[in-house]
Amino acid sequence: MLHSHQLVSRSQIAHAIAHLGIAAGDTVMLHAAVGSIGWIAGGPEEVLGAITDVIGPRGTLMMHIGWEGSPYDITVEADLLPPAFLEMWPAFDPATSRAMHSWSILTEYLRTSPEAVRSNHPDSSFAAIGENAVEITRNHSLQYGMGESSPLAALCRLNGKVLILGSPLSRVTLLHHAEHLANVSCKQVVRYKMPILEQGAKTWLAIEEFSTTGCLPWRGSDDLFEVILREYIQAGNGQVGTVGAAASYVFDAAHLVDFAVDWIETEFRNPEEKDFEIAIRPAEASDHRAIVEMLRALSDEVSGMPLPESQASRTADEWLETDASRVFIAETAQDVVGMIVATVQSPQRGQLDNAFVLAEYRRQGVLREMEMDASAYLRDRGCREVEVHVNAQGDAARTAWQSLGYTPTRQFMERPL
Repeated sequence: MLHSHQLVSRSQIAHAIAHLGIAAGDTVMLHAAVGSIGWIAGGPEEVLGAITDVIGPRGTLMMHIGWEGSPYDITVEADLLPPAFLEMWPAFDPATSRAMHSWSILTEYLRTSPEAVRSNHPDSSFAAIGENAVEITRNHSLQYGMGESSPLAALCRLNGKVLILGSPLSRVTLLHHAEHLANVSCKQVVRYKMPILEQGAKTWLAIEEFSTTGCLPWRGSDDLFEVILREYIQAGNGQVGTVGAAASYVFDAAHLVDFAVDWIETEFRNPEEKDFEIAIRPAEASDHRAIVEMLRALSDEVSGMPLPESQASRTADEWLETDASRVFIAETAQDVVGMIVATVQSPQRGQLDNAFVLAEYRRQGVLREMEMDASAYLRDRGCREVEVHVNAQGDAARTAWQSLGYTPTRQFMERPL
């Protein structure tokens, strides 16, 4: 995320969001990348103050805040968990468990506001302040927590609005509610376990819901939520402007959900059957041409400019000739459709890089199959951790890697082998 050095005051933020259509008495769900707004006079919490200045005492402000200590990535689809792990992991406590800082620095500011109310979902909690805070956060279902008994449904019932301040369109949580409501048969269900408190004692609860990291078999090269929202905006919906230096939007929550449900049902009502088989294998010298083409296509997608063929050819030669790296390719009966490069960086650590799948074969498990073979290679070479570098603008790629169990760090996404 790029940070602006523009100095912005609370009153300027309030004026800008009022100009976008936020008004007194509104119920507002916030997504904010504070650094993109500018240098906030008084600190990040002034953003929350500016919003409450506009919506007033009859208004409500809410955010999706989650839980910083959630064991979701460990327990999802895990049949058995070690007893020592179950004993060690602390229980979620709505009163004290920290919010997800990586979603926005403001999540913890809102959670710790004196008047804040938090929902009781251990992985997908919401916090709210204002007149409708209790109504929004109470009765948050622990099963299918983005559905009809969720704070998102309450936001729609209350004719609420979504306010985006510099945050990517790919991260609009409300569209998970639309995924839940859409009447299509191809939604992915996930199951995981969470430690919660019941009468003061920790208990592990089995939770089931539609996946929030790949619910639908979307094959497009751009993030699904961003595609839906771009079409929504292009159809003349919502308000678009800037707050400080941040690209900002205001959407009517219920109207956006209706639009997204219709869009999803149209796109996925009759999902195409997978009509091909994928094989993963180590690349050979005869795959040189295919690797060059993949590398140039990857460069074009990331930077808007394909790598010069001579440079791509030299890189392919290096990969094929070195003992430190191994290229794995995915192929159908006719074509090479994906590649990934596994490199041993140290006796304990490996790296996956230059992962690429042709657009028409994405979101069909190809990346997963390549990652499994590449990880097995690194494991056999003695590596115990693997990292993957993700382009800073690659929200779809970041989501794909997180769905495979990788956790963001300052520079890489990684998981134990």
